[in-house]
Amino acid sequence: MNSARKTQSIVNYEVVLRILIVVLVGYPLAMMIAIVISQLLPLSKPDSVAAASFLSFAVYTAYIMWAFAQKAWQRVLRVSCLLLLVSSALHLAIDWLMGAI
Repeated sequence: MNSARKTQSIVNYEVVLRILIVVLVGYPLAMMIAIVISQLLPLSKPDSVAAASFLSFAVYTAYIMWAFAQKAWQRVLRVSCLLLLVSSALHLAIDWLMGAI
């Protein structure tokens, strides 16, 4: 009985960690991707922001499914932080190239 309780505790711990990663890293990642997409779309500013915002819901949903499909929460955290860093750098590069900075 003790082994089953320990296994259940580990599973609960991993689920809580994945939820924290999805909320604290995944949501900013989805928003950063939406910002980058809105900068790249060849539409008027309001239209590109609206289109990218709608697309961000699909990106965030796909990210959540991916995060819970992975075997190790450490990989989810590593890949999420890397993607957030890359998308932030891409946003900075686009702003710099467009002369906004």
